[in-house]
Amino acid sequence: MTCPLTMDERLTQNVQEWLNASQAERSLEQGALLLLRLNRNRFMHANIIRRRNFAKLEYELQKHLRIRLEGLTAHQVAKMESEAMPRIAKTIATQAPVISTDADQPAAEYHGRRPDHDALPEQVRELYDRNGALFFKIKNLFETLKKMEDATPCDRHELLTQLVEMDREYRANWNTYDTWASVTNGAACDDQRGEEPTPDDAAKVTPEQVSAARKFLSIGRKRLAELSEEDTAELKAKMQQRVDLILAAGHGFAPAYRSDLENLGLVFTHSK
Repeated sequence: MTCPLTMDERLTQNVQEWLNASQAERSLEQGALLLLRLNRNRFMHANIIRRRNFAKLEYELQKHLRIRLEGLTAHQVAKMESEAMPRIAKTIATQAPVISTDADQPAAEYHGRRPDHDALPEQVRELYDRNGALFFKIKNLFETLKKMEDATPCDRHELLTQLVEMDREYRANWNTYDTWASVTNGAACDDQRGEEPTPDDAAKVTPEQVSAARKFLSIGRKRLAELSEEDTAELKAKMQQRVDLILAAGHGFAPAYRSDLENLGLVFTHSK
C-alpha cells in the first residue's frame, strides 16, 4: 500500500501534469494559480492572466519544477549559493589564466602552461585550451549572478547550477593537467632511458630524485579525491612507485604521514 501524497508533493504532481498536458488542454487560470501557490507573487499572477501569457507561465512553472524535482527548497538554493559563490570568487582571484604578453609567446598561451606541453597527449592539451575559454565564461556568469542579488533564489538557481558545474569542470581540468604535468616533471626521477627508477635502481637514486618523489606524493595525495575512478587508480599506481623508490633508497616517512598514505591504499612492503 502506497502512502498518500503530502500537500507539497501533490502540488509538484499537479505542476507536472499541467506541463505535460497538450497546449489545447492547458488552462491558463489553473496554471497561474499553481504558480501563485509556488511563488506567492500576486502581481505576476495578475499580469499573466491579463496578458494571457502562456510562455511566461510555462517558463516559471518549469523553473520551479526543476528545483522541486531536485529536492531543493528556496532555503537550500540560497545555502547552495552562499557556499558556491565564495569558492568561485576564489577560483577567479587565484586561478585566472593570465594571457602571455611576451612577444616570443603566442597570444593564446596562458599562465600555467608547462614547458613540454606540446609533448602531452592530445586529450590533456585540450584541457588546457578548454580552461582558457572556460575561465572567462565562469567570470561572466559570476558577474551576472552578482547583479541578480535582488532576485529570488529560484530565479538564480539555473544560472547558479551552470556556474557550479563550470567551476567543477575547470578545477577538475586543472587537476588532471597538473597531475599529468607532475608525473612528467618527475623526470627528475627518471633514468637516462626515460623510465621511472625502480627499487632495483636504488644505488642510482640521488637526493634530488627522492625530493621529487616526495613532492609527487604530496601533490597526488591532495588531488586523489577530485579525480575520476580511472584517473585515481592511475595516480595511485604512480604514487606507489614513488613510495617504493623512497623506501628502497633507505629513506622513511613520518608515522602520521605514512598512516595517511596507507589509508589511501598505498603499501610499504619495502620498509624494514
